[in-house]
Amino acid sequence: MSAHLLDRLGLRAAVDTGALTAGTKTFVPVHVGTQDVPIGTVLNVLDEEPGLLPPRTGHLGNWQDIVAGRSGPMDFNTAVCGGGYGYPMVYGFTRTEADTPGGDEAYQPGSLIDRGRRHLLPLFTWDGTGFVRRDRSEPLFCPLVQTEVDGQLVPLAELQWHRMLAVPGYRFVQWAAVITDNGPLVTDMLTLLLERARTQERNQALVELIGHAVRLDGRVDRSDLRADGDGFVLDGFRYPSARALAEATMLTVRALVRPREFFDRMPDLPPVLPVMSLQLTNVLFGLLDTHHPDTGPGTPEHPFITHLHWGARAMAGCPPRRSGYLTRRSMVRSLRAITDPLVRHFEVVNPTAFVLLPAQVFMLCPPSTSAADAERLAGLFRSVSGVAPEDAHATTLAWLEENRDGLSAYLRGRFRSWGGVPADGDVREPSVPVEPEGFRSLTFRQACSAVAAFEEVLG
Repeated sequence: MSAHLLDRLGLRAAVDTGALTAGTKTFVPVHVGTQDVPIGTVLNVLDEEPGLLPPRTGHLGNWQDIVAGRSGPMDFNTAVCGGGYGYPMVYGFTRTEADTPGGDEAYQPGSLIDRGRRHLLPLFTWDGTGFVRRDRSEPLFCPLVQTEVDGQLVPLAELQWHRMLAVPGYRFVQWAAVITDNGPLVTDMLTLLLERARTQERNQALVELIGHAVRLDGRVDRSDLRADGDGFVLDGFRYPSARALAEATMLTVRALVRPREFFDRMPDLPPVLPVMSLQLTNVLFGLLDTHHPDTGPGTPEHPFITHLHWGARAMAGCPPRRSGYLTRRSMVRSLRAITDPLVRHFEVVNPTAFVLLPAQVFMLCPPSTSAADAERLAGLFRSVSGVAPEDAHATTLAWLEENRDGLSAYLRGRFRSWGGVPADGDVREPSVPVEPEGFRSLTFRQACSAVAAFEEVLG
């Protein structure tokens, strides 16, 4: 299955299948945005391969206007998830938006947004004896935050999750639920990794596993985890063993799945909790078979796993302007440092080919409410298709010089720098993304180059 899928996608040459098969490399990423693979080829494979549906890792927060196709910079989610090419896997280890940097300004989980209007939620966290209202001076870790509904405290994650489940036609999956469904295995994996990391001289070995520490009042800091005899010290609090630390790491994951149980236990919890790293999270996406959401983990793909994943601005970026974090050399080294011992020690774990699909190519699909945009972009696609792949970026820059003012304000606004769900009070018409003529014939490399040019000019 693994090699078959790579052959269908035209990616065998981009993946070191020999090293994956032999186990000499346990994690190999391929960024499809750097490959000359037609968009239509990938979409056809996703339509035709039984059970295959890549996750699109969005965040906990406001999806109502995303689903309605009026979320501007977030419309790529609508195209991927509404089009049936992926499903929204909701990542909840984010922070509320605040007056200082670090909060999630894209999905704005500390607010309710619908039809472009934003309502700030009251936020409450633990102060050692009870829950007290917090201001917006700093971001707060969403799993540890409550809000108020009809005079009652309600977990923020629960409120936002129930709002998402009420959206018709979308199959939301909690990332945290995938982890807790495999809780014993993940705990065993993390215990092994922590025990190995304590003996390594690399300063990053522990941070690659525990990325942050969170206080019970919701304040988050980067991990300062260090080994201490048989145990570990995190932000001044000592965990007596690797397993104790691994089990504590699962507490914040379970807080997203069973938040009321978590808050009921608050007086008995350690004062500081470990937060699973982004590196380990990315490894688990593939190992736990999230690209087959209907079947779940069964017999592992052999001799290696081919994991398809829709990444957005941070994970995938948009080459050549920026390529996202997943394929950076330092990140790949970290991911292999995690997968190497897991492959050796767990029979259910195989090496992974991580096929990163850049969701931002769908920013080139205008809303159905702007028919003129589709006609103009079809002309751009003809121009881009007629030049060498490495010239797609420059060709798009030149086209924008002549045509940018003819594009709708809505389409131009999609490319503003790091925008999120609009909350400016404007009521926009619902829409669906429209594929202009020639869109599927573009390669991902060409489309990414075009989007990068749009960001450069309009961002």
